[in-house]
Amino acid sequence: NGVKVPSITTAQMYDVDIMAMEKTGPDLLQMMENAGRNMAELVLTCLGEEYLKKTVLVAAGSGGNGGGGICAARHLANHGVDVTVV
Repeated sequence: NGVKVPSITTAQMYDVDIMAMEKTGPDLLQMMENAGRNMAELVLTCLGEEYLKKTVLVAAGSGGNGGGGICAARHLANHGVDVTVV
């Protein structure tokens, strides 16, 4: 069961980012910040009340998604979560 989620190539994701910036206005840094904040909120929701007892590992690459991961790590750390970024 479950939901099939289509994948896209790096080039297609780049095009999506460009369209989002041109059509809706956020720049790349704002998009990374929004993605990171939303990811952190999702992690906190998934961990529930036990989040202070957990360690979270963020694997962040060198691109924009890596920037979003670093933003997520910062938000989690601000909530007191033990976070490691690699």
